[in-house]
Amino acid sequence: MQRESIQPTVGKGMILDVDHRLCRWGAWSRRMVARAVGYPPCSPMFKDTPAGKGYGSKPPLGVDDADNGVTDRAVKRLSAEDIRLCIEVYQIGGTTVEIAARIGCHRQRIPERLHRVHQALLGHLQDIEAGC
Repeated sequence: MQRESIQPTVGKGMILDVDHRLCRWGAWSRRMVARAVGYPPCSPMFKDTPAGKGYGSKPPLGVDDADNGVTDRAVKRLSAEDIRLCIEVYQIGGTTVEIAARIGCHRQRIPERLHRVHQALLGHLQDIEAGC
C-alpha cells in the first residue's frame, strides 16, 4: 500500500501536518509511559468472558501506532534540546509561559524554536519515508 508523502502546510508559524503528528505522538507517548493503550482492553459486552477466551477490542478509528512509531523515530533524530522541547510541548503541555519557565528561556523564543523543530522533523520524516 503506497503512503502519501508528507506535504507541509504552514499556518501561524507552524507546519500544521507536523504539529498534528506531534500531538498524536504526545498522546501515544503518554500512553506508552503509563503502559496504557488509551482504550478499553475488552469490549464491555465481553467483560465477563473468561480470561484468554475473550475478544479484545480494536483500537479506535484514527489510531495508527505505525505512524506514531515513525514520528517517534524522527523525534529521536533531533538534538537533545529539541527533544526536550517536544516533550515539554506535546507530552507535558501547558501555556507558553509555563513551558518557557520549565525550559529556562523567554516565552517569545518558544514559537521560534518550535518552528525550527517542525522544519527539522519534517526533513527527518521524509528521510524515514525514503528509507534513509
